[in-house]
Amino acid sequence: MFIIDFIVFAIILGIVVFVHELGHFWAAKKTGVGVEEFGVGFPPKIWKKKKGETEYFIGTIPFGGMTKIFGMDENDLEKDKSDKAYETKGTGTKLLICGGGIIMNLIFAVVIFYFLVATSGFRIVQPLFYFEYEFPFGTQENRIMIGNVEPESPAALAGLKKYDVVVSVNREEMDSTDEFISIVNENKGKEVLIKLIDGKELRATPRIETSETKGPLGVQLRETAILTYNSSIEKALVGFLHAWNITDYSFSALGKIFSYSVKQGSIEPLASSMTGPVGIFAITKVTMERGLYEIFNLIGILSIALGISNLLPIPAMDGAKLIFTCLQAINKKIFSKELQVRIEGFGAMFLILLAVLLVFKDFVQFKDIIFK
Repeated sequence: MFIIDFIVFAIILGIVVFVHELGHFWAAKKTGVGVEEFGVGFPPKIWKKKKGETEYFIGTIPFGGMTKIFGMDENDLEKDKSDKAYETKGTGTKLLICGGGIIMNLIFAVVIFYFLVATSGFRIVQPLFYFEYEFPFGTQENRIMIGNVEPESPAALAGLKKYDVVVSVNREEMDSTDEFISIVNENKGKEVLIKLIDGKELRATPRIETSETKGPLGVQLRETAILTYNSSIEKALVGFLHAWNITDYSFSALGKIFSYSVKQGSIEPLASSMTGPVGIFAITKVTMERGLYEIFNLIGILSIALGISNLLPIPAMDGAKLIFTCLQAINKKIFSKELQVRIEGFGAMFLILLAVLLVFKDFVQFKDIIFK
């Protein structure tokens, strides 16, 4: 099973990275800039083929990709004289090439989300990091999702399953875990009627004797939102609107985590929220339990996440390249290509160190999922 999980993970990550690199590749080709290499994965290369000026390849390590733009990331005066060199192009062209990957990731997410939301009756479930968040578009109903079910518990015997969304208990609608816990605690030893979002009604009897590890029903709870796109305009633009919702939520959640880290005077909350390939593998394993629909949803979310993360102003990432391109347009003598290459060299070392740290952090954080 581990091998199947890893293959699916490699395909998902490969698709998202391929789309990102395709954005850089397409922008360069359309603007007459040469592309020396284009591929997914890191060396050693298991397949490569030269076609025209470009070598296409697939790397052994499926954690990234590369589009080597002619003369872009090296200080080569001879290359820079060529009419196919990145350096000979104007600011607008450079910005398009640098931002091409981000743009393509967002467009890809729009297409994925349009397909998913449209085929689910323009209604989709979105788990929440914090319950007070409100999505900019669509009609939102906050509900409770079953995160896990203890074997042989009252919930399991009643037929409750992981990822079930609860609408009401004993005919009382609720939109927070506190309400759910309160009404269950009030009915220990008594049968309660639980209605799910799909219309099913289940009967369970919360146990009287509980402990820290065994609650009355034997469930773990998550807070989630049901997003519905009702109007004709919303349905026509649903791919864009849902992609905007996910992007806005991602920035909002990141800001919330950063604010909490500052308030606590600790980097731990922010560090634990960051994840790398190992963490994505763990998320993929969990997502596979929910079927093909959720796998496509994960691809859309990861595509947006890759686009957003590349906007960060870290040297060697697209965000820093965009900023430096604008600074060069203002004063090319101060913000020279030599300075850019030197800064990006340090940025690349920082990213490698960060990647190594994330691998170790994710192994510790997700070991129970990875080796399940």
